[in-house]
Amino acid sequence: MLQKWMFSFVFFLAVASADAQFRKIPAVVTDAFKAKYANASGVEWKDKLSSFEADFTSGNKEMKAFFSSKGEWLKTETKHTYNSLPVEVKDGFKKSKYADLGVTDVTQIDDKDKGVLYKVIVKKNEYNKRNLVFTKAGQLTSDNGSF
Repeated sequence: MLQKWMFSFVFFLAVASADAQFRKIPAVVTDAFKAKYANASGVEWKDKLSSFEADFTSGNKEMKAFFSSKGEWLKTETKHTYNSLPVEVKDGFKKSKYADLGVTDVTQIDDKDKGVLYKVIVKKNEYNKRNLVFTKAGQLTSDNGSF
């Protein structure tokens, strides 16, 4: 009986997830995106259940923009290189206890509520990674990437 219940539950979750992935992107969302990113190319949409994500390229930058179901812009993530970081963020990183770790990824996050943040992913080895979040002034606000 328990196995049958578990199978039903897993099947329900799979169907619910599949349904969520195929929800039509509301026109208000796509219109808001087009207004904000008129020069975007290669746009691919993802339904994140609580928001919609547009993955795209603008100029030579890889970006992700998130919008509410009402078309409200929530945040944009832009891929960067370490060298393209503001001097203040590089200085903050160099002064942190993680400065000896290798930088594997850098993302600028423009957040509706939190302003501009920079996520720097560092790695000592395959099992020791950290997501560091810095303000544009170079202050380390999180060393696990959550914010």
